[in-house]
This record gives sequence, structure tokens and C-alpha cells, in this order.
Amino acid sequence: MTLETIISFFLTSLALTISPGPDIMYVLSTSLAKGKQFGIATAIGLSSGLLFHTTLLAFGISTLIVAIPWLFIAIKVFGTLYLLRIIYFLYKAPIEPITVSVDKAPISRSNVFQQVQQGLIMNILNPKIMLFFLSLFPSFLHPELGNIKMQVYTLGSIFMLQAFLVFCLIAVLSGYVSKFLKRNTYIQAYMNYFQIAVFIALIVFMWIK
Repeated sequence: MTLETIISFFLTSLALTISPGPDIMYVLSTSLAKGKQFGIATAIGLSSGLLFHTTLLAFGISTLIVAIPWLFIAIKVFGTLYLLRIIYFLYKAPIEPITVSVDKAPISRSNVFQQVQQGLIMNILNPKIMLFFLSLFPSFLHPELGNIKMQVYTLGSIFMLQAFLVFCLIAVLSGYVSKFLKRNTYIQAYMNYFQIAVFIALIVFMWIK
């Protein structure tokens, strides 16, 4: 696996992680309502859920790629179309203030272990993560290098590590993050442009490697 592949995958997974969604808002709202330790527990659960998706991909896509050679090209085409769809909606999305609602967050009076469990289940059921692993993740694999399972787990570990660090940072800085979002109501625009740039670069990378 090349350094270029690792860097491209890291940037793509990072763009997915920091984009406003249920995972980030769950960590933030949990930290604000129950404290940083519960936010970190949620981060552990959310990042651990990525191991579930990684394992499914490792034992599913590796077998299919070997059995059906043209499937890899089909996955790249599907991934490209999926990215173009995301880019279109990001470009057309109205720039609105990001709001953090603690009252609506799915927070329970559970202990730390139960908080980890909730984060795990939430990540497993996150459709954004499912789509990433099904349509985009395979584009970073190199069947010609062999040992596809090892490639999947290597990239999956990178995803888990960066997601855990991002979520923990949000938990630790939850108070500052909340104030920042309230002051910088149009930060969503900058996030959108960052994601568009990363996804365009990914499309190019998918077809020239």
C-alpha cells in the first residue's frame, strides 16, 4: 500500500468524520449534558463501530473481487457517481447556522459502559458510514498487491484512530466548540468547500492510480 493511498484515505475519512452529522452532534451534546468523560465514552463506542464495518468489508469485498474481476471497476464507477452526487448537494446546500440542541440529544442515565454501547450501536446504524464503506472504501484497495483483508484492516484502523481523536477532541473542548459554533454561524460553508475539494481530489485519484 502506497503512502499516497494512505494520505488520500486519511483526508477522505477525516472529511467524513468532521462533517456535521449524528455522530459529532451526539458526542457534543453528550459532553455538554453529562460531562467530558461520557463524551469520551461515546467516542470510544462510535470509533469501535468502525471495526464492525471494516470486518464486514474485509470478509465480503475481498472474496467478491477475487471471484468477479470486473466488480472492482463497477465499484469505482458507483463510487464516482456517489461522490458527484454528494458534491452537487454540498454545492447547492443553503448556508445556514449550525445549531446544537442538547434537549433533543439521545442521552440516557446510564453508566460509562452503557454510553460506549450506545455510541457503538449508533455508528453501526449510521447510513453515512455504511455508504462510505460500500461505495468509496473499496476504491482505495489494490487487488494487484494481494492480501486485501490486510489492506482493509490497515485503512480501517486509520479511520478508527482519526475518528476517535476527533471525537475525543470535541468531547474535551465541548464548551468551546459550542460557543464557537454560535459565534461563527456560517462555518458550514467552509466545511462544505473543504469536503468538495477532498471529494474532487478523490475522484481524480480513483481513476489515475
